[in-house]
Amino acid sequence: METISIRHTNDMHSHFGPWPKIKRFLLKKGPANGTVFRFDIGDAIDRLHPLTDTTLGKGNVAIMNEAKYTAATIGNNEGLVMSHEALNALYHEADFDVLLANVKDLKTKAQPDWAKPYQVYETAAGTKLAVLGMTAPYEQTYQALGWLPEDPEAILDEFLPKMRQEADLVVLLSHLGLPTDRKLAKKYPVDLILGAHTHHVLPEGEQDNGTWLAAAGRYGDYVGEVLLDLDESHQIQAVSVKAYQTAALPAKEADTVVVAAIDQAGQEAEEKQMATTYEPAVSTDEQAKDCLKALQSFYDEPVAVCSTGLFLKDLPAGPKSKMDFLNDLPHTIQPMLITLTGQELMDWMQEYEKAADRLVNQKIKGSGFRGQVFGKMISSGLGKNEFDQYTYQNEPIQTAKNYRIATLDHYRWLDFFKMLDDAPAQINLDVFLRELMADYYQKLKERTDNLIV
Repeated sequence: METISIRHTNDMHSHFGPWPKIKRFLLKKGPANGTVFRFDIGDAIDRLHPLTDTTLGKGNVAIMNEAKYTAATIGNNEGLVMSHEALNALYHEADFDVLLANVKDLKTKAQPDWAKPYQVYETAAGTKLAVLGMTAPYEQTYQALGWLPEDPEAILDEFLPKMRQEADLVVLLSHLGLPTDRKLAKKYPVDLILGAHTHHVLPEGEQDNGTWLAAAGRYGDYVGEVLLDLDESHQIQAVSVKAYQTAALPAKEADTVVVAAIDQAGQEAEEKQMATTYEPAVSTDEQAKDCLKALQSFYDEPVAVCSTGLFLKDLPAGPKSKMDFLNDLPHTIQPMLITLTGQELMDWMQEYEKAADRLVNQKIKGSGFRGQVFGKMISSGLGKNEFDQYTYQNEPIQTAKNYRIATLDHYRWLDFFKMLDDAPAQINLDVFLRELMADYYQKLKERTDNLIV
């Protein structure tokens, strides 16, 4: 008889506060008659933290190395908040395997060299585990960044027969979300699915059709462990699944020092990187107006729309570091050029007018990701004339004509404006709003300097 301990984390999102406790849990002594494996199921990084932002996630990988992870898969935060080049470089110093079966390079259609579809691990007693990783296959966004996402079921159809031949047990690292995990459990002979993406907690797991599901919530609030008791033929005899609350795990005095050092290292590195030396201080209200100009310039379009709630802090006078912009705009919002029919555009304007009073103080789910409140929608180039007609550049909007608006992907993902959901859109995934604004102020400074000269 042997016992396999599988310890797992997911959706940490660069929340380092619980990390010392989680690290100790991951590294604690294993069962006397068994082997320990450690897996992360994606979204370990989040660029709202300065260490992640300034190192493009490599600081997170270095911290993960300390916990001796066996393998990890990626989440949408690893896959979609960095350029193709940055993701290619993210795991160069990783001491663990990266398992990712359903994302290929768009140009070559090949497996990225930093990841394997699956890996077979062997315990001290000779039991073989085939472990495969998959992430949520966002079609449009991944392709815009040069990646080709693939359907999870097609991947399992391809790899599962091979894995079953090569190993005694099959484990799926799934950054696919709980509904998908449950669907896969009903259809495929997988022994264990370690879940993520939807931030769900399964305190004592779930079992369906012989497949066990486990998950550990988000932000390091939980850390999970699955204990598998196997006989001499490597067959499962008993399973224990538990998600432990990290708040209840024993603390040490040095924990706060460790976390403070991580935070300080990120902040100091981010503060050293100057974004611009544009002289005036800029209030949040002024930033919203400047956002319109930045969007107009970025897309070379006359009409732009944004909302005031995205801007959290005034920018200081004089030198402005990347840290200043991160504190002001911690979210991963990106510029978007959207095309609407005149009718859709008028529907959007009318829908906002109806909701304007409510939206001023409407809290946005995700807070730091999406701003604290929605605020007031402002625009450049949209309005009404004396006949109460909606206008685009002072001309009445025609219902069947197409109109282009420079704006932000923020409004496409919210539930407030359904008419934006399926409209043709170009989202620039290689730039965040904070980077767009820093670049705008730097160019404004350069133009001012040239005028003075």
